[in-house]
Amino acid sequence: MRDYKRRRYLFAFIISASIFALGFFFGFLMDLQRIDYFTSLNEIQKINLRSIQLQYELLQNIDTGNQCKAFRFVFDSAIQELEKNRERLESYERQSTVRKEDFNMLKREYTLSQINFWQISKNFKKTCPDDSDFVTVLYFFSDTKNCPDCEKQAAVLNYYKDKLNENLLIFAIDETFEDKESLIKLLKQAYEINSYPSIIIGEKKYGLLTSQDMREILCNIYSDESTKSKVC
Repeated sequence: MRDYKRRRYLFAFIISASIFALGFFFGFLMDLQRIDYFTSLNEIQKINLRSIQLQYELLQNIDTGNQCKAFRFVFDSAIQELEKNRERLESYERQSTVRKEDFNMLKREYTLSQINFWQISKNFKKTCPDDSDFVTVLYFFSDTKNCPDCEKQAAVLNYYKDKLNENLLIFAIDETFEDKESLIKLLKQAYEINSYPSIIIGEKKYGLLTSQDMREILCNIYSDESTKSKVC
């Protein structure tokens, strides 16, 4: 009887260990698929970014009368794809159980893409002011310990993003990631970021913005009446 119980416990242990091993194995395979998928997306994003950069260089050297409108159409499409990649990355990172270092590499590439697009958008506004009635927001956030108000701030920004779509470009920078990407540290030093949330709109720095604060800022910047009517 004692041997039977021992064998039963051993059998149960083997079954449990097998189930755990299978779960880990399938989780590992899913992470591999996510990594491959995002690596492919990042390669496409790099090509898109390079294309945008070349188009902007051409924009400054040719004058056909409608090059700004043409560039704006391509730029908006690229920004929409960047936003979709952000949502995918956040979703897959939450689901991931292993290979975090690979996700960190992808996040680093995404962060660099954001900063590149932010810089291009600023230059575009200078070159084509009549075709760039959008506001750029560089949003520095941190974890809940260092930034208990960041979730509240994100909700305000998301609200206006939903209202304004391509007329509000938000580039969110995770300051806890600066040990993996030195460009974040450079931006923090350049704008003297030492508390969170911190927001750069144009070249002006703000702290926590309420919905009313954000509305007043945006309404003072937009010139196009159809854009202003969405929030003002």
